[in-house]
Amino acid sequence: MPALPQLYPYKAGAIEPVVLPGETVGVWVNKWFTFYEVVYIEGVPRSDPLEFDFGAIAAGGVTAVTPLLLTEMPDNEFAQLRAAVIDDFTVILYQGRADQRHKLRNRVATYTPFTALFDPDGHTGEFYVFEEQHAFGQATNQTAYAMTTARMVFWGFRYVLEQLKQYTWPNKVPATWTRIPATAHL
Repeated sequence: MPALPQLYPYKAGAIEPVVLPGETVGVWVNKWFTFYEVVYIEGVPRSDPLEFDFGAIAAGGVTAVTPLLLTEMPDNEFAQLRAAVIDDFTVILYQGRADQRHKLRNRVATYTPFTALFDPDGHTGEFYVFEEQHAFGQATNQTAYAMTTARMVFWGFRYVLEQLKQYTWPNKVPATWTRIPATAHL
């Protein structure tokens, strides 16, 4: 089995980079690792441009599974993101249109405005997005009144990568590397 310097890419507390420039990552997409060297890291602050609005939702209503295109990254980049719900609704996160995140066998945990009470830094909802593999969300209004906005906000880090073509999964892997679970196929 390959040596992994970090077996847990989800850390409690305030968000911090999981790797540094010059380190090697294996990005997991579609049940396959591809290896990269991290060239550059940039913070992505929580701000208005990184807000997604699911729009108006009737009382008790549910939206369709909606692409969160603002989480999409350019080629050879991935994002380490956390999310928070601003308005009074819940969100199921998907990576892949049908792959629910944060799930147990028969239940799926949702992002709610109350998540911050128990997880003020948002670390339990952290996720990774690689290139065009943007996330999806489905919003539910569990209140007895119609909502005009249903907003969610994102923040984290952006990583610029350079592919290491000398390594191939699973035959030839770097001596040390950090796994980056960019999709829900874990």
